[in-house]
Amino acid sequence: MLRTVVWLGGLLLLLPDGLAQVYPSTGTAWVLPGSWQDTVIDGKPASAKQLKLWENQHADVVFGSMQDRAMNQSMNAMGYMYAHKFDCRPGKQEAWLSQQAFRSGVDIEDAYLHFAEDTQLLVDKPSSGLDHLLDGQPYHLLLVRNNQYSTARLPIELQADDQLILISSYPFDSFELNASAIPEISRHAADGAGAVGLWQPLAVSWHDKTSTDSQLGQFSLEQPWPSAFPRFEGRELNSGEPGLASGLRVWMLELSWAQASRVESLAIDPWLEMTRSEEQLALAIPGWDPANDKNNDGYINESEFASRANSKASARFRHQARLIPAGYLWPGTCWYRVNFLDGAINKLHAQWYQQDWQQQGLAGAYNDDMAKLLGSNQFKVLSGGKIDELPYVAGSEQAEYEYALQLAGFLQQVKSLTGTQWLAANISELNLWHYAPWPPELREVIDVWLREHYLTPAIGLNRLQRYWDNFALASQQDKSLIMASTKGGRSQLSPSSLSAWQTDIETGLALYYLFNIPGQTYYHSWNQSYRYGSGHTDTDNWAQPGIAKNMAYQPTEMLAIDLGTPEPAPGDVERVVFDNKGKEADSADTAIDGIPLEPSGWYWLQRSGWFGDFPEQGIIARRYSKGLALYRGTRDRNNPAFFDIKPIEVSLDGLYQQVKFDGSLGPQVNTVTLAGYQGVILRRVMTQKAKEQ
Repeated sequence: MLRTVVWLGGLLLLLPDGLAQVYPSTGTAWVLPGSWQDTVIDGKPASAKQLKLWENQHADVVFGSMQDRAMNQSMNAMGYMYAHKFDCRPGKQEAWLSQQAFRSGVDIEDAYLHFAEDTQLLVDKPSSGLDHLLDGQPYHLLLVRNNQYSTARLPIELQADDQLILISSYPFDSFELNASAIPEISRHAADGAGAVGLWQPLAVSWHDKTSTDSQLGQFSLEQPWPSAFPRFEGRELNSGEPGLASGLRVWMLELSWAQASRVESLAIDPWLEMTRSEEQLALAIPGWDPANDKNNDGYINESEFASRANSKASARFRHQARLIPAGYLWPGTCWYRVNFLDGAINKLHAQWYQQDWQQQGLAGAYNDDMAKLLGSNQFKVLSGGKIDELPYVAGSEQAEYEYALQLAGFLQQVKSLTGTQWLAANISELNLWHYAPWPPELREVIDVWLREHYLTPAIGLNRLQRYWDNFALASQQDKSLIMASTKGGRSQLSPSSLSAWQTDIETGLALYYLFNIPGQTYYHSWNQSYRYGSGHTDTDNWAQPGIAKNMAYQPTEMLAIDLGTPEPAPGDVERVVFDNKGKEADSADTAIDGIPLEPSGWYWLQRSGWFGDFPEQGIIARRYSKGLALYRGTRDRNNPAFFDIKPIEVSLDGLYQQVKFDGSLGPQVNTVTLAGYQGVILRRVMTQKAKEQ
């Protein structure tokens, strides 16, 4: 394998140069591999390590990571990134940025967008990840006993002179405690190196909570309370929390009991509120107005709060006003929206990706959820909604478009710093030329597109004739991972039938070969779900449980058959016409409504009626120099009755052999029979003259 030697940031790197393609006619890819298990390869038991090596040898690119630096470098691996969110409960990335911001003299709070006024957001489907904030869960809770540290798990019986250290990823001035005795309270005070220099006693006022058995402890901050590294007298205040080990700066209270006591619960007093009214669930987030912070210490004390310049902004700390998307989110997640307007923060943020990619041996990364930015699909504002850093209301078209521009600028900064040509985005079926919130700058900064579940067995002709955007992306020299899934196919109707699964995968590969642009597209085959990995199949996602998923779904033997390269449609056929909202272009055209296209070469091998460009039924064909890809569909997608329609026999322009799932070739024929929603791949029988050319 050839390598290119480059210097980057003082490091000598060896980068892949023209990695050899695994299969002859197309590139292939994995999506989020991982969780490897012992399996069977070629009828013989194989270890998880051997399965991982098999995956390394059977794909060209990876969306995700092989969790092995050398393997990543050999495959053009694009790690996972989500540049426009930070986790509410900080992880490794947030911890690294926290540490670097301190060392650079940068306020980490500038990394977030904030509401400028008290805001209520409509909650689509609440995620349990919000509980971290709604319940005031400590980031970490440490038990100190006989000068030894361990994780405190509540409820807990404390011995005399035990201590609990409450560790929070944000500042606070009140907490809730349910304990048999009231402890002495101290807060950390940072030393010159940013660690804990001493524990400073706090005067805490206690109030009974009417709704619980807890007591509310409140303390006043008369001066700024800087965060600190969780380190005291040379020891780490940690018992296994990865974020703390990665450099997260935190705020800490020390609770000390002189006598044996029992602690039932300990939590930070939450500032967010979830309310339900008229069958609506709403999330209330307080706003932050710098005008209320008269001494500019980042905290609104009692005196300042009573005389606020803006009574519609009630946050005590700036972090309490961070933007939290309340639209449908992944289960178990809670995210903040990132601020791309601060140059110092952007520099550190880009450096995170640079060092992370170097460490993992990644060629780049793919940014997820690129259609979920600041628009109404994430922020349905019931009241308030003004953003401190932007002159717009969250959820508005202006905010969404402007934020997309800022994201594009940041991603360009990442590309300039890292030199990557493998910056990717997951857009699934989204046509970027039809999506108004995406400015051209955001489309232009991306190199690779993940088309998740883009092709399905029952996709139908209507959708195929609107999928011209794949050829528009190819025309601008972009690369695409095109996923063919079994969603809605025969296997979903008959999940225990191995034949149904194999027919769906054969159809998916035939559909993919309609879109294949050698050197620019990559094929991935998957089941009906959005849960990826390298683990075993079960009865829901394959006819046989216990098979390694990527081995089950990738038709390796079919891919090994050389079809050559795509060719233009023959001159005596009717070419397929693409539709762009009424504007049309056939498969030989190089533009549609002024948008450059790579010609697809599609044509009709058979169709119902020869009048009009959009038939009710038909067979789309695409020629290759050594083969032919066919797909039979009806106008509508996912029509169960079309699976049972009478098979049709059509003539071919020469002798061909059908490529079967196991890679074997059928007899030489000049006709082929196709059922409804079926795709096939044919290998041309080469004449001696053609072989010699």
